Amino acid sequence: MISLAAFFYLYEIGLERIKPETISAAISGLGYWGPMLYIVLNTLRPLFFFPAIVLAVAGGLAYGPLWGSVYLIAGTMLGACLCFGLSRWLGRDKICHHIPKQIHFEAINARLELQGFKTLLLLRLVPLIPWDAVSFMAGLTQVRFWPYFLATLFGSIPGAVLFCYLGNALNRSLFAGLWAVVASLVVMSCLPLLWRSSSKRQRNHSL
Repeated sequence: MISLAAFFYLYEIGLERIKPETISAAISGLGYWGPMLYIVLNTLRPLFFFPAIVLAVAGGLAYGPLWGSVYLIAGTMLGACLCFGLSRWLGRDKICHHIPKQIHFEAINARLELQGFKTLLLLRLVPLIPWDAVSFMAGLTQVRFWPYFLATLFGSIPGAVLFCYLGNALNRSLFAGLWAVVASLVVMSCLPLLWRSSSKRQRNHSL
């Protein structure tokens, strides 16, 4: 929601350098180098706290919903691995004492150690939880890399497809773009509920 608000704020006030249309035009004009630059931008984006949705929509504008999603997922995965690696390199001892107590870091760490893939996938699918914060936080926990990688991969697909479709829809008309926003919010909000419902049914059957 915060990213979505940031996108429409930037869209309305006309900051030309960071509008999706401007980024789309820049990468489209680079030919074969465009996708590579787009992936690099998404990889480095978390380090600069740049709104992810701006680049996501730009990818949909430039490359359409299919290839835009492919390039976006590639960059998103590299960026998430970069955040994870930086947190692991800096180490828990240097960072954990700066984490607010309200976050309940030790409880999160224990949950990830037991059910790393399921917990991370659920966190990835909840729209209200900042994506980059999860990436950095996971690096401080005991979760192994491959469960983190797979949960991030599967969790990145719905958002990438939806926001690239949004970019492609905005390329056609603002009305289609608004419908894409509504559909994106509904789908992204329902995914965690479906996942939790499925997990609850599995636990009930196992009893």
